[in-house]
Amino acid sequence: MRPTLVRASEMPGPKVYNLWWGDAGVQKQKGIVQYAVSPQSQRAAHNLIRNYIFNGYRRLASHLPYWVVPFAIGYGTYTWAKKQDAYQNSKAAHVAGHGAH
Repeated sequence: MRPTLVRASEMPGPKVYNLWWGDAGVQKQKGIVQYAVSPQSQRAAHNLIRNYIFNGYRRLASHLPYWVVPFAIGYGTYTWAKKQDAYQNSKAAHVAGHGAH
């Protein structure tokens, strides 16, 4: 057997800790800890709607001043500007500002 074939094979050599998948002759791995959650406690959607109603309302209510106040100021400015523009382009504003044409 040529030494290049052993080097090119997929099997690891004798100095490797875990020799091969499923090999019964290997030592038990050290320092590997596995954690699991039982299927009874994996209830992802348990009380999803009820929790959203109460917690979601609390979270939305806490952010209310941060978006309602700027929206109200912007909407008030927009309605004032539309009314002012309509007045400026009306006949009454032309008569009041420039006299008779």
